[in-house]
Amino acid sequence: MSKPNYGGMDWIKFGAALMVVANHTSPLLSYSAAADFLISNLFTRIAVPIFFMTAGFLFFRKLTGDPITDRNALHGYMLKTLKLYTAALLIYFPLNIYTGYFSESFTTYSLIKDILFDGTFYHLWYLPALILGLYITFYMYQKMTMKAMLASAGLLYIVGLLGDSYYGMLQNGSGIVHVYEGMFTVFDYTRNGLFYAPIYLAIGAWAAKRQIPERKPLVNAALFAVSLGMMFVEGELLHSAGIPRHDSMYIFALPATYFLFQWSLQWKVRSNKTFREWRVWVYILHPLAIVLVRGAAEVTHSEKLFILNSLLHFAAVCLVSIGMAAATVWLLAISRKFQTSRFKRLFVNS
Repeated sequence: MSKPNYGGMDWIKFGAALMVVANHTSPLLSYSAAADFLISNLFTRIAVPIFFMTAGFLFFRKLTGDPITDRNALHGYMLKTLKLYTAALLIYFPLNIYTGYFSESFTTYSLIKDILFDGTFYHLWYLPALILGLYITFYMYQKMTMKAMLASAGLLYIVGLLGDSYYGMLQNGSGIVHVYEGMFTVFDYTRNGLFYAPIYLAIGAWAAKRQIPERKPLVNAALFAVSLGMMFVEGELLHSAGIPRHDSMYIFALPATYFLFQWSLQWKVRSNKTFREWRVWVYILHPLAIVLVRGAAEVTHSEKLFILNSLLHFAAVCLVSIGMAAATVWLLAISRKFQTSRFKRLFVNS
């Protein structure tokens, strides 16, 4: 049996990493605020859902149904993610100091809250969200039917929507607002592992474990385009009404992400392990790339090119992020080879 080709999935994940860069750099802002809003504030909002959905698909397709084997798979995945999260926390510790993270408002409680939910740097919330979300989804997967799991994850997503892009709709229901205000003392946003991640992970699990009627690639592409267009309309209407508290979660992000994911499974493209690892490090390192690009532009007096020109700024940050990601992956590969050869010398050849 031939090995499944998930090259298309790897490419949309790499594209999603660049979408996150766009979200944090506003590439079209110096040309058109309206166009930049569509790209930076709406289109990029399917990036993290892509990460969650593909993670759910790849993790749950490996589960065998044996409780011990499946729990071991979960613990192995979590250990790997925790190591990555720890590395990211350490990488950004110097920038935390530089940006005043450890100011008078810093407390032990705020640190615990950030590590568990919000991240100690603005993009690091994704990793604890993946950890918590996968634990929740794995529990539901073991205890519920597939439909019940999707329904439960959907209810959590609705709670999250009302604390995010639909928050303004709660203002007339003062009792519910107080509940959310209480939740926001525990975490800053509902786009976290409790409310945001489970539905996308659950859809990924459902896609991995159920035989889905196959549509033509053009149909999936069209459904993605229609869903994305509806998400643009949804976002424009919500923002024009001043409803969002934050703007990470949208209803139509669900079908847009799903149909793009299904479409990517039909792409006849190739990738490799190195390319997959680049995507991870582009996501983790891009805020550092933003700092480096801005710093270099100021030192070389090229602010007009690489800071004020938003598109060139975005392109420069992408290139620096990819370069740093490639260097990191290369260094990690050398480190693994060194550790393997050292192990052989110490134990195999002794």
